[in-house]
Amino acid sequence: MNSFRSISGFTVARVFYVYLGSCLHAQTSTTLDQKVVAANRELDQRLMDAHALKDAGLVESLFSESPDAFFIDPTGDMTKGGSNIRQEWAAWFDTLETIRGDIRDVSYIPAGEGVIGVGTVIYTRKLKNGTADRKTAIWTDYRRMEKGRWVYVFRHAHWPLEPRDSAVAHK
Repeated sequence: MNSFRSISGFTVARVFYVYLGSCLHAQTSTTLDQKVVAANRELDQRLMDAHALKDAGLVESLFSESPDAFFIDPTGDMTKGGSNIRQEWAAWFDTLETIRGDIRDVSYIPAGEGVIGVGTVIYTRKLKNGTADRKTAIWTDYRRMEKGRWVYVFRHAHWPLEPRDSAVAHK
């Protein structure tokens, strides 16, 4: 009887792992339709355009109308809800004389009813205090179709930490 339980347990475990493996393979091998990829590239480009125009209203229009939509800025602060997102971006844009974002790398991964975006953008900015800089931001987000258009449900961007000395940079 014990050997039957061992065989049954082994068989159930094996069937489970084969099933799980096939599900994961199916998810990772799924590719997005080229129209979906193009629409998501356009969404990202519109966000870069909103930066160049310093247009917080345009930024807000790119997010879901859900009160649960949120943005985590590069400093780690989270803003929830469309009008709050607009206000935060407007305040940030007010600190800038100019800004331009160049997307360097982006990947789109199917996820449920939407798409996960992950990418790198280099911002060239001039602050109103005269300081000019270039910042690299890495972002992740989740976007989905709402009312016939792609919108961000959440977006998280951060500045990678810069090493304090060269010894740390090589670790």
